[in-house]
Amino acid sequence: MPESDNQSESVPNGDREVIRDRQFSGSRVLLDGKHFEECAFETCTLIYKGGPPPHFVRCDFAAPRFVFEGAAQSTLQLMSAIYNGIDDRIIEKTFDEIRKGFGNE
Repeated sequence: MPESDNQSESVPNGDREVIRDRQFSGSRVLLDGKHFEECAFETCTLIYKGGPPPHFVRCDFAAPRFVFEGAAQSTLQLMSAIYNGIDDRIIEKTFDEIRKGFGNE
C-alpha cells in the first residue's frame, strides 16, 4: 500500500521523525516516535505500538482506525482485565486523568 499520495518532506528532528504536508489515504501508518504536521489521514489504519507517543499539529482525520500492537496492545489488555475483573473504578479514574491531560509527553 502506498504510504502517501504526494512526495513531501520527511526529515529526522531530534528524537522524532518530522513528517509535514503529507496525504495518507487507505494506508497503514506507524505512529510511534513521529511528529505529524499539516498532514491528512483518510480511511487510514493508524498503528501505535507503545513507543514514544506521536504528535499531531494541524492534521485532519477522516474515518481513521486506531490499532494497538505490541506494548500498547498489552497495556489495553491489562486495563481490560482490571476493568472486568478487579474494579472498573480504577480504569474510570484513569480515563478521568486522560481527559484532564494525562502526561506531558
